[in-house]
Amino acid sequence: MPDQPDPEPIPNRSPPRATKPRILVAEDDDDIRAVFEMVLGDHYEIRCAGTAAHALAVAATWTPDVVLLDWTLPDASGEDVVARLRAMKDGFENVPIVVVSGAPTLKALAAKIGAVPCPKPCDVDQLTTAIELALGATQRP
Repeated sequence: MPDQPDPEPIPNRSPPRATKPRILVAEDDDDIRAVFEMVLGDHYEIRCAGTAAHALAVAATWTPDVVLLDWTLPDASGEDVVARLRAMKDGFENVPIVVVSGAPTLKALAAKIGAVPCPKPCDVDQLTTAIELALGATQRP
């Protein structure tokens, strides 16, 4: 059998990402947190927290690419979590945040902190679109 030439490389194809983007989910509702983890786990590396204190503790040792933040956590306001998170360490001042909330003022809340809004309840497409929008604003090489 004659030698076959090597196939031509496919042009304009991005190399596969070495690692999955990291998502920190700060959500106090156990069911919503479990659904987020289940639907996002195939495409993202997920860490979940049910309180602001736990979310901040996770972020102290694990650097997320995006934070999914429920605006009404039991131990802190969303605004407080964002302020503490962004002051936590170098590089966190611009960490992308997706505010997931059922608040009627969601767009204004998100705009105030420079975040991407995602209404709750949301479907998988809305959630992944919001995450990708946040990632696109600060894509790592």
